[in-house]
Amino acid sequence: MLRLEVPIRLPAIAEAQAAIEAWAGEAGLGPAATYRLALVAEELLANLVMHGRFAGEAPAARLSVEAEGGAAVLVIEDAAAPFDPRAAVRPAAPRLDDDRIGGMGLALVRKMAAGLDYGPAGDGWNRTRITLDAA
Repeated sequence: MLRLEVPIRLPAIAEAQAAIEAWAGEAGLGPAATYRLALVAEELLANLVMHGRFAGEAPAARLSVEAEGGAAVLVIEDAAAPFDPRAAVRPAAPRLDDDRIGGMGLALVRKMAAGLDYGPAGDGWNRTRITLDAA
């Protein structure tokens, strides 16, 4: 199992991704599963950095990854205002002439996830649990 504390800052995301990729190699995940895992972690952490609302200084997010029955399970706990990614509005599919930036990340996460769960982690923290196929 990998456990990290990830500061709510953009540079910390790349460090977390590198740690996840190293763990995935040791855990025997293939390149496609490793890519999906790092991408989903990046999206969720970036959303915390860019959109998370915190009461005061943002404490580091708690991230864990483990292999579980042919799947990789990513858990991110944060102290931001509650936000359930399952209930987020699904954006319209982009068009070729669409020049907006962003807005598709959670749709991508939902598409890649074999399972997505969200709820309280205690002490006012949130827990997002993503299950990804390890193949």
